[in-house]
Amino acid sequence: MVYCFLLDGMLGSLARWLRIIGYDTLYYTDKEDDDLKKEAQDTGRILLTRDTELYKQARKQGLDALLIHSEKSVDQLREMVKALDLNVVPSITRCPRCNGVLKSVEKDEIEERVPKESFRVFNDFWVCVDCSSVYWRGSHWVQIEETLDGL
Repeated sequence: MVYCFLLDGMLGSLARWLRIIGYDTLYYTDKEDDDLKKEAQDTGRILLTRDTELYKQARKQGLDALLIHSEKSVDQLREMVKALDLNVVPSITRCPRCNGVLKSVEKDEIEERVPKESFRVFNDFWVCVDCSSVYWRGSHWVQIEETLDGL
């Protein structure tokens, strides 16, 4: 099943993790509860929150919502994996910063935008179509995989 998520302001780190594993994830720090519920209803996204009252209101309105209990982002992701049977394989599909789609680019297109050593060592690069952030599978990728393997 393909899930799309909408997270409230308490779940920024979880939003990045969900994007890293390829899930379309919107995250807002400044939306009121009513606006979050309306967007969840209009878009069919699952509302994720640590706010018990927001969760109860959303469920009462018939919205798909999940109450997250854990405080640490990895534990929050573990809760979601258990509740929704999520695939936790890291993917190069979503920008962890803005949720934009990532596209593969030729190495020579981004030479001035990455550290010289990374440019020398790595060959595969991706750019976010929305915010233009550049990504590659550096040492951080190993840490991401190890964290996800621990789930």
